[in-house]
Amino acid sequence: MMLNITLNTDDNYLQHCMAMLCSLFENNKKNSITIHVLKKNLSSSSEKQIVDLTHKYDNYVKFYDVDESSLVGVQFRKNRPLSMAAYYRLLLSSILPQNIDKVLYLDCDMIVLTDVSELFKIELDEYGLAATLDEFPYDNQHRLQLHLPCDAKTFCSGIMLVNLKYWREHNIEPKLLEYAKRQRQVVYLHDQDVLNYAFKNKWFLLPPKWNRGATNYNCFAPHLYKKFDIYEYIKKPAVIHYAAPWLKPWYDVKYPYTNLYRHYLKKSGYETPIFVKVPISKRILVLKLRATLFIKNFVKKISLR
Repeated sequence: MMLNITLNTDDNYLQHCMAMLCSLFENNKKNSITIHVLKKNLSSSSEKQIVDLTHKYDNYVKFYDVDESSLVGVQFRKNRPLSMAAYYRLLLSSILPQNIDKVLYLDCDMIVLTDVSELFKIELDEYGLAATLDEFPYDNQHRLQLHLPCDAKTFCSGIMLVNLKYWREHNIEPKLLEYAKRQRQVVYLHDQDVLNYAFKNKWFLLPPKWNRGATNYNCFAPHLYKKFDIYEYIKKPAVIHYAAPWLKPWYDVKYPYTNLYRHYLKKSGYETPIFVKVPISKRILVLKLRATLFIKNFVKKISLR
């Protein structure tokens, strides 16, 4: 079975894209993979690095220059706005070939640690996508914007198994773009808000192991899962997601799972790795984080005896 994987990147994010792809290929050697790269401002030399890495593992890659004209007018938050590329995933059903019914979208700030083919076996006939749980809305205004009931669950858009057939049959893309351009007093989560608005009650909940937060010891809402789900999240994660905006593995500090990023980055052959120097204030936060995680892990081991 051919696994179709998609991502978006530019020259600024190439380093992280290479680490993620290398981890995907290394842990999926039994699978045949086609990578679909949505791009803007990606140089020919950057493309060549992606091509060389992909071909090294006997996989395939296709590049798509995204026409941003349909995204004119999408809304951005004032504090830490993302780039236009965050909204590219809204266009997957029209950008990717019509014969692809299902695609796995991955953010580049991730490391893949397992065979992803099990995701493609999920029956998504009645769902627009499969994703992992997230912990928003952040406040009442956010919930009202998304028109969510109090007991609604929401998902992270960083890793999604997308049912493109469903999107096309239900003409989803215009609905996504309408909400993305809708004037809102506050913009919270860009594309993630758009997708959660459009797919209320139409998304499939994945086990938490598919989105292990690098700075989170426990998964969100553990009462929703079986004990083995929580065990796998903690001990056998499938994907590490460096989602915290204040702490990334390309900073020159060590915290849980930075070793995995550096391992796969080196193995990818990326030519000019850069690690950002961080101030002492952030280093203190990292030390506190490491201490907290160590204590939680110790307590967990004691409780399991």
